[in-house]
Amino acid sequence: MRAIFNSVSDMLVHYAPCPVLVVPYPLLDRERAALDKGPVVVGWDGSAGAATALQAAERLFADRTIRPVFVHDGDEPLAAAPLGLTTVPRVGLPAEHGRAIALSLAGQAGAEHAALIVVGSVGRSALSEIMLGSVAMAALHHAHRPVLLVPHRYESER
Repeated sequence: MRAIFNSVSDMLVHYAPCPVLVVPYPLLDRERAALDKGPVVVGWDGSAGAATALQAAERLFADRTIRPVFVHDGDEPLAAAPLGLTTVPRVGLPAEHGRAIALSLAGQAGAEHAALIVVGSVGRSALSEIMLGSVAMAALHHAHRPVLLVPHRYESER
């Protein structure tokens, strides 16, 4: 518990009013090679947070290919699919919802040689995320490439 609450990156992604890019150390050679030209994988489930993350990715990485990815876990998307949506199956145990979704996103990012993964946050407290399992937090802890976390309250038009 101390490691989670004392992590600077965890605290930043909970309280920053703007997107936060977390880069793992060390990056593997193939992830480092993808930084310059790789596409941007955006986790998409049709929620308002996912729409905000997709808009932020399109704005911040206008020169990159944006690949929205829906992880099919038995539910259907909450909204109409964006152009170029890729659907992948969820991996992992049902009890580990957030981690399973994050691992599926990371797997797709690896298959696409993506430069980074972009996910939106829903604005839960740190304690709620520990108890419920946040996709965003799981991506930060388990993806072996940079993760851009876009807060649910971010306005990408700034």
